[in-house]
Amino acid sequence: MKGKVKVAIGIVVVMLLAAIVPATTYTGIHETKNFKMPLKINEEKNSITENDKIKAYELDHYRRLGEDDSNIATAGPATEQNDAGYWTDVGNDIRRALPIYPGEAKDGAPGRGTTGQLAPPSDKDDWYYFSVCEGQKIDITLNPESNYDLALANADGDTVATSENSGTSTESISYTADTTGNWYLHIYAASDGEKGNYTFSVTVSGQNDAGSGHDAGNSINSALHIDAGTYDGYLDMNDWEDWYSFDVSSGQGIKVTLEAPYNAKSDCDIHLYNPDGELVYSAMYYGDDTLEYPADESGTWAIKIDLWPGWDTSKWPDNYFLYSSGAYTFTLELGGSVNPPPGPVPQPDITPVAQTFIVNNDPNSNKDEYAYIAAVPAANYIENGICLTCNI
Repeated sequence: MKGKVKVAIGIVVVMLLAAIVPATTYTGIHETKNFKMPLKINEEKNSITENDKIKAYELDHYRRLGEDDSNIATAGPATEQNDAGYWTDVGNDIRRALPIYPGEAKDGAPGRGTTGQLAPPSDKDDWYYFSVCEGQKIDITLNPESNYDLALANADGDTVATSENSGTSTESISYTADTTGNWYLHIYAASDGEKGNYTFSVTVSGQNDAGSGHDAGNSINSALHIDAGTYDGYLDMNDWEDWYSFDVSSGQGIKVTLEAPYNAKSDCDIHLYNPDGELVYSAMYYGDDTLEYPADESGTWAIKIDLWPGWDTSKWPDNYFLYSSGAYTFTLELGGSVNPPPGPVPQPDITPVAQTFIVNNDPNSNKDEYAYIAAVPAANYIENGICLTCNI
């Protein structure tokens, strides 16, 4: 380290790879290169201080970006405002709405809180948005400390329902969504509304996967049978996966395009199963996914659409933050030409190498340490489908 007294005259580094790693070939189910790792946070989520309160849950953007973001507060717990767990004031107009997650745990994480504040006249509006599948029922309740009212707007920003009771009476709205997408919750102060807190709840109920009027099924045996076309669905903490089946002939192309859930931070993946019920291919990208596969046998194939990371606690350690929910849209195309999955990639032999580097001691800088680090290689190779690293 720079400035410390060094007594060594020099450092001699000898590198030797002692064994030859034979060439291996990757076989088995293809997985995309950008495998997603879960977000790890402290078990005591609410003990995080300052802006880390938000960052602990932050994946991409903790809010939807607008045309001008310079005036959006990102305060930590010191602020008086904590709308829906964001530790800041949510947007005062529809363009600044922040996402909430009706289908997830109510644990106070950003977007999963159930309280908020208004302070008229400077802060008389709070806007939130959430995703819904066509045909699902939306139930909203608001319990204010002052005279606050409630409105629901569709994806076009048009108000479709309001509740404007006097005083501190409970406000409520029930509405069946006629389109799939983001819907907007508007909480606002009446003319005599004063500074105060409120609690609210949003519930999305009923299933209408692929227009069926019910859930698509939670296993390959209960998969909803569909033809080629475009469909909507919905997943949350109580419904982790949706299965769909379809008939295809050998030689026909299978192509599934999945649009990411409308809500921020949520993500879905696609998994393809052959008529024998074997998983043959997965598309597990962040955001939108596209899966292509040439059918090599005739029969009933199936796809599973699931959430990442999802809510299966057996997949993750206890202290991992689980999330993801919302509506999705996918298109199934059958026939035509598609790209096959990438084939097996042979791995080259790793040849043993022995070489000596002399790193001269430099008491006035740290360049010798950097030279030492640069001289330490790592051998990366794949064996039995597993990526291994051999440090020297």
